[in-house]
Amino acid sequence: MFPHASKSRGTNTISRRSLLLGGTGLAAVTLAGCSFFETDPAGSDDGVGSTGPKGPEAPSLAAQVEAGELPPVEERLPSNPLVVEPHAEIGQYGGTWRSAIVTEEDRTWLTQAIGYEPLIRWIPEWTGAPGTSEIIPNIAEKFEELEGGKVFQFTLREGMKWSDGEPLTAEDFRFRFEDIGLNPELHPGGFYGLFTNPNDEDKPGRFESDGNVIRYVFDEPKPGFLEELAANRDMCIPKHYLQQFHPDHNPDLDALVEEAGFTDWTQLWEAKNEPFTNVEMPSLHPWKLTAALGDGSYVTAERNPYYWKVDPDGSQLPYVDSIRCEIVQDIEVELLKITNGELDMQMRNFATVRNLPVVADARERGDYRMFTVGPQSPNAMVIGFNQTMDDARLRSIYSNRDFRVGLSYAMNRDRIIETVYAGQTKPWQCAPREEHPAYNEELATQYLEYSVDKANEALDASGFTERDGDGFRMAEGKRITVTVLVPSTFPDHIDAFELIKQDWAEVGVDTNVSVLAETLYWERVEANLAEASTWTSGGFEIRATQGSNHYYVPSNPRGASRYGNKWALWYRGELSEEPPAEVKRQLELFDQMRNTYDSDEATALAVEILEITKEQFYYIGVCTEADGYGIVKNDFATNVPEFIPGSNGYQPPGPTNPEQYFFTTASDA
Repeated sequence: MFPHASKSRGTNTISRRSLLLGGTGLAAVTLAGCSFFETDPAGSDDGVGSTGPKGPEAPSLAAQVEAGELPPVEERLPSNPLVVEPHAEIGQYGGTWRSAIVTEEDRTWLTQAIGYEPLIRWIPEWTGAPGTSEIIPNIAEKFEELEGGKVFQFTLREGMKWSDGEPLTAEDFRFRFEDIGLNPELHPGGFYGLFTNPNDEDKPGRFESDGNVIRYVFDEPKPGFLEELAANRDMCIPKHYLQQFHPDHNPDLDALVEEAGFTDWTQLWEAKNEPFTNVEMPSLHPWKLTAALGDGSYVTAERNPYYWKVDPDGSQLPYVDSIRCEIVQDIEVELLKITNGELDMQMRNFATVRNLPVVADARERGDYRMFTVGPQSPNAMVIGFNQTMDDARLRSIYSNRDFRVGLSYAMNRDRIIETVYAGQTKPWQCAPREEHPAYNEELATQYLEYSVDKANEALDASGFTERDGDGFRMAEGKRITVTVLVPSTFPDHIDAFELIKQDWAEVGVDTNVSVLAETLYWERVEANLAEASTWTSGGFEIRATQGSNHYYVPSNPRGASRYGNKWALWYRGELSEEPPAEVKRQLELFDQMRNTYDSDEATALAVEILEITKEQFYYIGVCTEADGYGIVKNDFATNVPEFIPGSNGYQPPGPTNPEQYFFTTASDA
């Protein structure tokens, strides 16, 4: 028997309030952050289904039922389907959603636009508030936090099916957790932290099930577990299909490996388990693949006949018949397709400040409206100075706080913002935004003033007062030249440094800007070879699920390597060189925060951590990140909201329920 719940989310009421707060349905505040489809009417020459009167299922599926090719819709749906409240109005069936991705590497768009179906999910009106108040059921019809956060229990929807008609069962979750998640051959570097105990990364939790009820059990309260699940962490996979690629379930697996041309079963597994490169793999998504990444110049999908959500009329979703996502090779092609009106909804990639006038001016010609996408991160640009370099001279320069303060005062941020960011941002250090529960105003606003006098005062206080014949400051008899690595994927950073270089020269600091492809950039940074480097920042996560805390505490050897490579390696137990006492204290508080289940107590610890960040002043921030934007064709815009949260933790536009987007009119392709 399972213990009684201390916290439970789930109900059979389908009012809008209950849908928002955790009922059997989802309030669909549609994000306009994707672009996938085409607006051909049903009955058009290309065979796309009709946009006629809406019944309990799409006309194309009704025809298959009539022909005996599919069971009736009531047999395809679970006994308690999830009811999706449309953003604006109930829609109609038909059409193809046209969008694009920029190279096959842009698969995040697919994951978030048509693949956001986690066990539990964010509400559409997500704000990022700490705690789990903005999490509601999805695949699970109910979820419960038990034993003070040691046990997480989920009730599955009875009769729910995969896209091939096979039932979803507890075994799909057990297979994912035990046979895959805890398989040492698939995870030679250690198990995924989501599946392990909070204070022992080598000891996994346990999976239990009783009929359609499943539980994840840990020895201690596990903070952030539900938040991480809502961020689209896959907790179930179709065992009935994938078990053929696992050695514990297929004694003839070697033959499949050889036939596929791989050297071992793990390579075959990785190839078959990728949802957007394998057309054969069943899914729970609104649309099932018909052409995958790697099959050609398009990713295509058609409606899933066993999709398990309905609108308030009881009509099976999705409304849109099919998806066509074109694979383009550069952003300029994507931009041209947008301005020509060839894409129905699109966000990401093209939506820069530089492209904003072009997109805005083409609205009438392209027959679309624009919507706002919240910023992904607090900063458009930050500069990290490596304080743990092997070179003792360089380390002495970059670990000198007065040196960094002086360079911050020397930057004319208003000029950068007007010239590079079209006046759309404001000066900001590397710090969480005002709405963050642990917001530190001094951290965000210190040393932002443009003052050559204050810059020189701080630089003189750093001890680097000697200058060469050209007026540049010197250290140990050599000119101080800051070599800054700038990723080629951030053209705004390249433009900004044309101005920053002038500003720093005015106070006697020379600059060498090295623009690198991202692969080479990360090789240099992670090898502790970068003196200084740029990136955007990330929000400080009280529930550390996305990994962006490394901007504020050296917790991750990748991101923190811009300013504290050896500190982060020490924290991970990979290096013996200890960080300074203040940094060690910060890391201790970070561990406490990660393992504190109560969100208010964890927030208090976050405040302490950020206070130390303020004193350490790891990064020089330039400015906030401007709001993003997206486009949506006017006949597709009804259920796409005017504002979509842009945070990666939110997974836009998935939580806005793209399955309830629809075309109000039909147009020729």
